[in-house]
Amino acid sequence: MKPAPYFSVESDTLGTLKVSGAISYANAGLALTQAPEATQAGAPVNIDLSTLEDADSATLAVLIAWSAQALRRGARLNYQRAPQGLLNLARLCEVDRLLGLA
Repeated sequence: MKPAPYFSVESDTLGTLKVSGAISYANAGLALTQAPEATQAGAPVNIDLSTLEDADSATLAVLIAWSAQALRRGARLNYQRAPQGLLNLARLCEVDRLLGLA
């Protein structure tokens, strides 16, 4: 059995969270448990997606779920610097505006 791809969510020195690696069907369940959280209630959370690799529909599902969880907690996720492949897939699935990628 092939191991699940690696991914991480880490904070940089400016407070932006950076998602690295790949979120796919193999590790989407784990990714769902690591939803980014605002440090202050209602504060927007900036998430840099520039080093996210191999985006697929599972990646989109996780990003949508993270956004929904944040909204339930009164926060908002701002996805930034999405790779072109993720942008293309989000447009094709018509969720680019939902995720703020438009």
